[in-house]
Amino acid sequence: MKASRVLPFFVFSTGCRAAAICACLCLLSAQSARASERAFAYTYQSLTAPVGELELENKLTWKSRPGQIREFAFQHELEFGLSEKTQLALYVANWQYDARERGSAYQSSGLEIIHNFTHPVKDLLGSAIYGEVQMGDGLFSLEGKLILEKKFGPWVVAWNGEVKAEWEGRRIGDFQDSAGELSQTLGVSYEINRSLAVGVELLQEVPLGAWHGPANPEWYLGPNVTVRKGRFYATLTTLFQSTDRQSAPSVQARTIVGVEF
Repeated sequence: MKASRVLPFFVFSTGCRAAAICACLCLLSAQSARASERAFAYTYQSLTAPVGELELENKLTWKSRPGQIREFAFQHELEFGLSEKTQLALYVANWQYDARERGSAYQSSGLEIIHNFTHPVKDLLGSAIYGEVQMGDGLFSLEGKLILEKKFGPWVVAWNGEVKAEWEGRRIGDFQDSAGELSQTLGVSYEINRSLAVGVELLQEVPLGAWHGPANPEWYLGPNVTVRKGRFYATLTTLFQSTDRQSAPSVQARTIVGVEF
């Protein structure tokens, strides 16, 4: 074969192989960015559950305040893929255990919806919005989030901006006390293999009291670990307060255990 023919053939063959390799890498990255594979305990990610998929998620949040006061909050949630970009969730029961009073109490139930706009791998930036409403015995709350995420190779970076409003009273329809909170979270995770990922999360909370104005922010930072096995996953984050707020938890931790059906 003449050199004039060999060179174009070599360039074409090399180009095809490079394109095929790039396509395979993109496909693998897209497949690894599944909605159910949560990388963080406090930070939400932008993808939603596949259409028709049902998932049970159990969440435990533990807080320790100065004076050895410990609180345990439990949440049991059913998530359902409503459409290709929309996920609906039912909070079956939110309840709390107070170690000081040695008793538990039901708090609320509610609904959550997440709508995805862009993909964290296929697009420049993954994005979604989140809405939540909860109602219980003398409690009503609304919450909204903006979710941004980027996944490249084994790395995941996600940010949430949140606003929350809460009303309390002796019974439904008689709410008097109101309060709000602004918060943001940032999570960075590295996938060591398909079964294990490690990372870090940052949390900032700004209490608004009775909406008279923001208080000093509370900052938390801590490590995160996620394990996966088939349709089961679990993630744990432990956060340590980096500010000096005696009224706020000095340490808080959250674990999420989920299973797909």
